[in-house]
Amino acid sequence: MDAVQTLTNALVVAAVGAALAWMVTGFRRELREDIAGLRTELRGDIDGLRTELRGEIHGLRTELGEEIRGLRSDLTQVALAVGARPRAENE
Repeated sequence: MDAVQTLTNALVVAAVGAALAWMVTGFRRELREDIAGLRTELRGDIDGLRTELRGEIHGLRTELGEEIRGLRSDLTQVALAVGARPRAENE
């Protein structure tokens, strides 16, 4: 009687263990596929963000360059208006 109970318990534990192992294997496969998909999406998003950021930086540099040229022109106008002369070292 004890041998039959032990054998039954062993078969139940083995069956449950096999079922759990099969489920975990499926979950791990799905998880790996999901992670691979996320990595692919992130790479595309990061590349797009890099391109967009480069464009923004180029635009800012262009705007700043124009602003600095405008300020130099304004300062030159002010200097000429007050009668500033070039330094001796610049002549």
